[in-house]
Amino acid sequence: MNRSLAALAASTLAASAALAAPLTGSGANLPVASSTAPLAQIRAAVTGVGGWTGSWTAPAATPWVGSFEVEGPIPSGLGNPTGISRYDFTTMPLGALSAGTYFRFGDVDGGSTQNETFVLIAFDAGGAVINTPWLDEPIATTGSGTGGGGTILPGNTPGWSWNAGTGEYLIDGSTVTGGNPSLTSWLESNTAISFLSVERTSGFANFSLAAPLIPAPGAAALFGLAGLAAARRRR
Repeated sequence: MNRSLAALAASTLAASAALAAPLTGSGANLPVASSTAPLAQIRAAVTGVGGWTGSWTAPAATPWVGSFEVEGPIPSGLGNPTGISRYDFTTMPLGALSAGTYFRFGDVDGGSTQNETFVLIAFDAGGAVINTPWLDEPIATTGSGTGGGGTILPGNTPGWSWNAGTGEYLIDGSTVTGGNPSLTSWLESNTAISFLSVERTSGFANFSLAAPLIPAPGAAALFGLAGLAAARRRR
């Protein structure tokens, strides 16, 4: 991709993130968003001693092409233990996890009759807790709900709370109603993050990071025009 198209894609991604509303306060269920997942690459994971390495490769957008280190378990999959995972993004190309990263929460509900929650705390380059809302409201809700034909119902998504005092986001499956949906809520970060703590309480719930993709050259212009049109509609 030439530099002008890459710049267009990057600026459109930034504009899209800027239009979203920060996730604040609390509620019994995250908003249900688009049923179409964004174009994204889920991080790869390679286990090591005491932790694992996550990475992205092209065609992930340039700020994400690289790797990061994590102490603790991979916070997804029944075969991985629960507990706290501590991410270090200082080895990424920009020295941090860029704003515009997708935070994917999957199958966080009460279907397993377990306490399915995630607690996330983000830190800046100096190790200080980021106490301004650094996640935006969901941009997509994908999967199968408990309505007719798998329709996603408002009560199928997990609850949330934001604590500005501690800088904690809680994603809580105990408030899900209507049975046992199989959903993924896609949220997007709006702040660069140097370090991240993720606590998972149940092996039935899953969390992963995903990077936006650079559109193919023929689609980049259309992607940019679509973003500009959306920006105008939301003004």
